[in-house]
Amino acid sequence: MAEQSISMEEFKMIADRAGLGMDQQELEDLKPIYELYMEYTAQMHSIEFGPEEMVVEFHPD
Repeated sequence: MAEQSISMEEFKMIADRAGLGMDQQELEDLKPIYELYMEYTAQMHSIEFGPEEMVVEFHPD
């Protein structure tokens, strides 16, 4: 899986748009975690499920 990253300026813009009000240190601490989840999200989006219908069922025991 290719490593994905965004610039600190882009990450700050995303955080500001979300109204998080984070200082520079908080942004630097959170950015690696955000990039890790970017990779997980890309992996999930790359799965080809085909034309099958997906159903989630709950069976209480």
